[in-house]
Amino acid sequence: MPLASANIPQADELWDVARVPEAIDRGRHTTETIAAYIGMKVLRQGHYYTQAARILGLVAEGEPGDEPKLTILGRGFARSSRAEQRTYLRRLMFQREPMRSVIAALRAEAGGLDRAGLAHVLQTLAPLADSTAHRRASTVAAWLVAVSLAAWHEGYLRYTGPNLPIATTPDHGAV
Repeated sequence: MPLASANIPQADELWDVARVPEAIDRGRHTTETIAAYIGMKVLRQGHYYTQAARILGLVAEGEPGDEPKLTILGRGFARSSRAEQRTYLRRLMFQREPMRSVIAALRAEAGGLDRAGLAHVLQTLAPLADSTAHRRASTVAAWLVAVSLAAWHEGYLRYTGPNLPIATTPDHGAV
């Protein structure tokens, strides 16, 4: 089953995404107050960053207009040290789409993937226009780099994380 385009992150700074659960835990319950908490983000970015925290499973899914609420994982994450959060985030990258499929694709290509290759992986997961897929590919790549699961080398993103097994399915790659 394809992902909705909203389930492909568009919040570039992973460590700002990591501050969303902290903001909610400290009583910020609108995208505007979350945006202000994580630092000079406009309202639209507050939405993107809150949605990114949902993609990671830190914020519960809700109806449009509902105040964001933390998941059990999100509550623990908000109260963890940065080192513990890094470990959480690395694990979530292996568990959550679209990062899981991007990691599987990177591991399958010894030389790595360029931005077009990353965009293609995302387009196999969700109905994205080329320009949107390229922007979102940059976001996913930045997240993987932020937690040292990948690194850029001569225009190609290469997997640099641990050699953990990742199961795959015929529909969406990794599971």
